[in-house]
Amino acid sequence: MDIQFCFIANARIGENKLHQLRSSIEHRFSPQQFVLHITQYGGHARVLAKEAVANKIKTIIAVGGDGTVNEVMQEVVHTDSVLGIIPTGSGNGLARHCSIPLKIDDAVKLITSGKVLKIDTGKANAIYFISNAGVGFDAWVCHKIKETKSRGLKMYIKKVVQSYFGYQSATYQIIADGKSFTQKAFFLNVANGKEFGYGFEIAPNATLQDAYLDMILVKKINAFTGFSFVLDGWRKKLSSNKNCMYIRTKKISIQSPQLQYMQTDGDAHDCDGTCEIEIHAASLQVIVPDHIESL
Repeated sequence: MDIQFCFIANARIGENKLHQLRSSIEHRFSPQQFVLHITQYGGHARVLAKEAVANKIKTIIAVGGDGTVNEVMQEVVHTDSVLGIIPTGSGNGLARHCSIPLKIDDAVKLITSGKVLKIDTGKANAIYFISNAGVGFDAWVCHKIKETKSRGLKMYIKKVVQSYFGYQSATYQIIADGKSFTQKAFFLNVANGKEFGYGFEIAPNATLQDAYLDMILVKKINAFTGFSFVLDGWRKKLSSNKNCMYIRTKKISIQSPQLQYMQTDGDAHDCDGTCEIEIHAASLQVIVPDHIESL
């Protein structure tokens, strides 16, 4: 029997979760059906996913957080392979959007009991993303996080606070679906999905199947605007926040001499003054619970 399922697990999830994962997989799949790879270095998940696609493995499962999902997705997008997700990260934005169980055994069970839906992806410069891409403060924080080995909500909040006091807003030249304008912004996020991570909805009206991106530009953050921004994000009302600009678009160009970094699904990348973002409709197949009709 040919291998049908390729599990790609981020080694950073730890031995306890890896043990749970192995036990759950071995309970539900025969040894001839699956292969389990554990990453050995940063970027290894993408290498393993590329090999799995080349070997025509039908279902490729990312085990980790949004970063691991993003790595695997880079090779699965625009192919016949299907993406499965076992969420073991801290934010798990895509998994939450897709109602994928956060418990390992339940998520493994979903791989065979769920159904496949086609979803949109975005592309920022040469990098695909599922949840969101951004420039400005959020990209700067992601860059700072990339320099550390720690993860989790507490660490994220710590980096946000540390980065805030030394960060300067930039002025961006923006073209959205052919319409051009200039705007100073604390950060600018282009969302395909709702979730920013940890249950915070950066784009409450976004869907993964509408062939549109939702742009949220945050003009400034201070003691007054910051509180309402965070509160509206948790209340799923950020699109109506007075300090934000909200635009639905299929393609957006962002330029600024101060544009050093962008982030895709929470992973920072170098950016030399320009970020070109566009939608790729129905470009990725993903396993979701059987009761989900749309995303």
